[in-house]
Amino acid sequence: MGRRTNPRIQKLKGSLVVTGLRLLGLLPFRLNRALATAVGRLLAALPSEARRVTRINLSLCLPNQPNPDQLVRDSLVETVKNTFEIALFWRRPEEGLDRVVSVDGDGPLREAVDAGQPVLILAPHIGCWEVLNFWLARDFPLHVMFAPSGMAEVDDLIKRGREHFGSTMYPASARGVAGLVRAMRKGAMTAILPDQVADRRSGRFAPFFGQPAYTGTLSCKLVQQTGARVFMAWARRLPGAGGFEIRVRPAHQDIHDSDLDHALKAMNRSIEALILEEPSQYLWSYKRFRRQPPGGTLPY
Repeated sequence: MGRRTNPRIQKLKGSLVVTGLRLLGLLPFRLNRALATAVGRLLAALPSEARRVTRINLSLCLPNQPNPDQLVRDSLVETVKNTFEIALFWRRPEEGLDRVVSVDGDGPLREAVDAGQPVLILAPHIGCWEVLNFWLARDFPLHVMFAPSGMAEVDDLIKRGREHFGSTMYPASARGVAGLVRAMRKGAMTAILPDQVADRRSGRFAPFFGQPAYTGTLSCKLVQQTGARVFMAWARRLPGAGGFEIRVRPAHQDIHDSDLDHALKAMNRSIEALILEEPSQYLWSYKRFRRQPPGGTLPY
């Protein structure tokens, strides 16, 4: 049997995390950004696991960057900005939405929704995905899945922020997926983070920037079951104390392929295209290649 987590320890961890996030959430937006920039630069200057993983991932995925060390630094700064922003916007969701200053490429998405088509939004870990969630939930009836963190206090904070604009939440379980499929068949919109490492029963290996990445199959299976239109979307962080630009792009057409492996390749190509719009804002500190095919070598 696996080692059980002490409930008291989990509760203490959750309380500490929530307290930290609430303290960050008290900072005005400009000070939030400035402090995040300073912390990110410090993180990039000191030896850390985040810096090590970021450097490895960038060397694998974008090996021909002219100034890789600068990209590592910029990526870590953007990652810290995202954490600090989330702390603020979970506390004050309206402010997060008010920081959206422009939208690019949403015309086809609105046409699909107006036509009553089911829509799947793929939102990789780039930019500020919570701001994207707020924008989608305000403008469209959004149905999303929620995977608990194991810390009830943190989960409550996250759910309050995400449900503020009326999102319908589903548990990350077989029952939750079934409910999501039913809603999509009636024309609902859902959004999924497609670039997490799936559990061993829920993924397949597909190329990601030329590397084998264990890729979740849920998104492509939802497309096969519902015929949904698929769009890529992210909230691009603007420089300085600027806000965010929502960007919406059509997914690669092969994501509708009945061959699951071909569909997964197309999904990852779509994620790559989004990342290449601004590589520094992707979460390169995430161990995307921590599962390897038989005979593969763990890069971390």
